[in-house]
Amino acid sequence: MIKQPKIVERQTNPQVFQQAKMLGLSDLQAKLVANRLDDAEHMQAIVTPQLKNLQSPAQLKNADHAAKIIAKAIQGSGQIVLATDYDTDGVTSAWVAKTALIEFFGVAPQRVEHIIGERSSGYGITEEVVDRILTIDKPVELVISADQGSSDEPRIKRLKDAGIEVCVTDHHQMPLEGVPASAICTVNPQQEGCNYDKTIAGCFVIFLVMTQVRQELIKAGFLPADASSLKPLACNVALGTVADSVSLKSPNNRAIVRAGLQQINQFTIPAWQAMRQLNDNNEQPYDAEFLGFQVATRINAASRVSDVTTAYHFLTSPSAEQAAFYLQQLDEDNQNRRAQQEEMLEQAKTLAEQLYHPDRYSLAIKMQGNAGIQGIIASRIGEKYGVPTVAMTDLEDGFLAGSGRGIVPEMDLRAAFQWMSEQEPQLFKSMGGHKGAAGCMIPIERYEQFTELFERAVQLQLPEAPYPIIETDGALSSWQLQPSLIEELSLLEPFGREWPKPVFAGRFIVDFVKVVGQTKLHLSMKLLSEDRQKFSAIYFNALNSQGDALPFDSGDLIECAYQPALNNFMGRTSLQLRISSAKAI
Repeated sequence: MIKQPKIVERQTNPQVFQQAKMLGLSDLQAKLVANRLDDAEHMQAIVTPQLKNLQSPAQLKNADHAAKIIAKAIQGSGQIVLATDYDTDGVTSAWVAKTALIEFFGVAPQRVEHIIGERSSGYGITEEVVDRILTIDKPVELVISADQGSSDEPRIKRLKDAGIEVCVTDHHQMPLEGVPASAICTVNPQQEGCNYDKTIAGCFVIFLVMTQVRQELIKAGFLPADASSLKPLACNVALGTVADSVSLKSPNNRAIVRAGLQQINQFTIPAWQAMRQLNDNNEQPYDAEFLGFQVATRINAASRVSDVTTAYHFLTSPSAEQAAFYLQQLDEDNQNRRAQQEEMLEQAKTLAEQLYHPDRYSLAIKMQGNAGIQGIIASRIGEKYGVPTVAMTDLEDGFLAGSGRGIVPEMDLRAAFQWMSEQEPQLFKSMGGHKGAAGCMIPIERYEQFTELFERAVQLQLPEAPYPIIETDGALSSWQLQPSLIEELSLLEPFGREWPKPVFAGRFIVDFVKVVGQTKLHLSMKLLSEDRQKFSAIYFNALNSQGDALPFDSGDLIECAYQPALNNFMGRTSLQLRISSAKAI
């Protein structure tokens, strides 16, 4: 029996509310801020994020050392190899590094090679990546990793033994043994002794390192003192930051995402011109939600079902026409991914129903299918049951690949995996990630052991068996439910992890309800407020299966959680309530 989601109202901090009002925010805006902050420290930088408020790159441990190494390589003659992860953070990291090297620092394009690992081979600098580097038929000056490398000492040692230096830039949790000993330098805010913001994404780390490289090249006289700043790279740092679901309560992340969105919405970059042609977001500016759900999903689809280099070519296209060509491929990959996802999701739902009981703290599901889609499955199943979830697929080579999602805010998934590896050193072939999301590979015969240890690891972190929770920002009056509400809320953008998009609670009378959509799982509704104002609403995935009975009828009083959104139809803009949970009362 699945536990029904509990709709709970966030607590409003009265001191933060008063401080927010002093910044000139409306009562509603101040309440939203006070629902998300425990204290007023850094509040202005959070509410009005600007690049000038970024933490200095000088506080990023070893960034100066890395800058000297990379500057020396730039002034050399050998190949500079970028080794990056295959997700959106990894692809944008590669874009940042390569664009900085070629367009800002003047490195000849033929000197820069980019190697993206294959999702099927697992996370990090894999043996396959090392093999590809070792087959390069020109002298290699330096390998720069981005969004990976911290846990890859054995592979980095292979490169070192072959006379190839590796500079690691990463943001994932460090292994117990610390930085990879064979790397010439490691830049990672998670390492001991680093005072930089721990929440930044891999693309942000390489961006900061490249800003230090610019300073180093100016000092060396290689670049003029007035050399262009790297601020134009913020657009895709924003994309990678949003896609990696890092904290958007962080002033650093908020500043880079806000600046990046401003650049993106000018639509001067070919990739973003092509995206605008494909999806104009109902003529509204792109926001963080659009980056996450419309852009990152397409980029990630490439590595899940096809060729990840398509995503890289899309971002680096010199013309809108060429970008549109690659975007069409990404869109087709995404549609393919969706079809595979629906098939695997049905499989996962059946397995989860068999495994779950109300006293359970976690789920670890073993499936057949595309390993690249399991992270999405983990999110969907985890959110349905409200528990930390790992979705695993059989690689048909004796191993299971798994992607996990923490789901519960207090849950540290990477720490759970670390604890599990300490209890059973032979459990993992590989594992990595961070608090909210982590991946692993295990021998298939150890699945039952993994399931038991994962349940124990979650129990150690959580005081009771978790259940689905929908946090809201309270109720709104019907007079507030106007299109102007969206503009008022948008001033607190960007929304994302730890700075969630506003969700409101309300009681309405159902005036009309019907099943809609290709899957026949969604409900289109007309709702009446207590003062008889009528509102349109849409309730996605309200039904579990086609043909299910409607959960409520006309005349029912319902309690629901919803997000307000704009709906453009026949040239008319109106407010629509997007319901995330509802029950008759």
